[in-house]
Amino acid sequence: MMNMDKENINRIQTKSKIPLPLDPLPAISGHVFKKRRNSETEYRHPLKTINNQQTNLTGSVGSSKKTKRVLNTAAQPLKLDTRHVTLRQASEDLDWDYNVFKDKSEEENSVISISDDEDNIENNRREVQYFADNIQRNCLGDAKKNATPVLNSLEHSRIKNIKRSLKRPHSRELQGLSSVLIQDRKEDEKHKRRLNFNERLHERLQSPDFFKRLYMTCLSRDYISDMYMYLLSAEKKTIVPRIPSITRACVINWLLKVNGADGDPTIVQTACWYLDAVLGIGHVQLDKLQLVAAACFWISQKLHGPSVQASRLVKCANRAFTGEQLMAAEKAVLYKLRFPRQPVVPQDYITYLSWWCDSSHPGEIEVAATFLCLSGLMVDKALCDEYPSVVGAAAVRNALLLLKKKDAMMRFVVCPVFKEIEKKAQSMSFVSSVQRKAVRLMFVPSYEYKAPFEHYSCRPYYIAQRVVKAANELGMDSRLQPGTSG
Repeated sequence: MMNMDKENINRIQTKSKIPLPLDPLPAISGHVFKKRRNSETEYRHPLKTINNQQTNLTGSVGSSKKTKRVLNTAAQPLKLDTRHVTLRQASEDLDWDYNVFKDKSEEENSVISISDDEDNIENNRREVQYFADNIQRNCLGDAKKNATPVLNSLEHSRIKNIKRSLKRPHSRELQGLSSVLIQDRKEDEKHKRRLNFNERLHERLQSPDFFKRLYMTCLSRDYISDMYMYLLSAEKKTIVPRIPSITRACVINWLLKVNGADGDPTIVQTACWYLDAVLGIGHVQLDKLQLVAAACFWISQKLHGPSVQASRLVKCANRAFTGEQLMAAEKAVLYKLRFPRQPVVPQDYITYLSWWCDSSHPGEIEVAATFLCLSGLMVDKALCDEYPSVVGAAAVRNALLLLKKKDAMMRFVVCPVFKEIEKKAQSMSFVSSVQRKAVRLMFVPSYEYKAPFEHYSCRPYYIAQRVVKAANELGMDSRLQPGTSG
């Protein structure tokens, strides 16, 4: 017997590898069995709160007097101090249709539009609705069975991921979506969409900052020779248009007003190039001249940016044509010119040559040269028979002469780009005299097309007045001296 016990003990120790205690374990206290006995007699229904469990002990097995006493006391109402305890009602009547944010008009404020182009979204929804209503008429064959049957989801897809807090009235006012401002926002929406990439006139007249000067220095050192070799080889003359100069000046004056004082002059010069090219190879009726000019301006804006909508140009033309006519004219111009590439304009040379003459203050020279160039292109159509580089270089040369910048003139003469331009010019003095006559004509009271003079005569620099005054003085001196031309 002793041997069998020793074998069992050895077998247990080999399996568990836990040493058995030498002394016997202490006895288990009686209260442990008492609690276990009470827990076995308890019965708890699922999904019931703890406060209501005592009411279900009437049929329990082995209930004691203590549990009966608990049942009797549970039937009595609880006496609690309501100042510190919040009592819950026995019956819960919840209003599931309650609206947390009650606006005055649910139909008007139920949808928050976050798109900048609400008209396109509404048009797309109408097209989808029309397609669904007339699905049997569509020539889709078996494919009509695959059409999406649920169309109501398209109505609310724009607000699916928007927080409900955005529907609050004060949130709409902070975002500019208040019902009071909706009408004004829709009226000014076309103007807000226009992006302004161009510098304002006052910013151009100021001296450039450090980063811009550093950029121009690196550009001149590394890329200018290649860029202007390409521009000089790619530029072309336009044909002299078969139209009276005064009529052409009227149309270009209107384009300058549409572009504005702070607009990019490259856009107007490109539009003039397209207009002269169309008028040089074809005939345009007088009542369609403004429409063709607007189409050329629209094409130029799309090349240089930013571009405005067709309705904006229609409004600027006092609704002399419609948007559909403008798009048709744009196609006709491109088809007539066989979809030409982007032309080289004088402003491409004016900006660089002005910076070459005075890198610390190039704005004054650039604005004066731009005023001379636009005035010459508008007044005299003879400049269409000159290269854009010659027109731009003559404008910078006139600006330095009329603003009396002798040091800048000395730098301008030794510029390598100007030397290459001078080789291509037939007569630089003739182009310069045409531009000076054009700005002198701006000062004549009887001449009514004065958009360039109005744009560049702002204070505190008064560039246009200074240029016109110096041109008048130079013209009088040339007339007094025999054998000289203005």
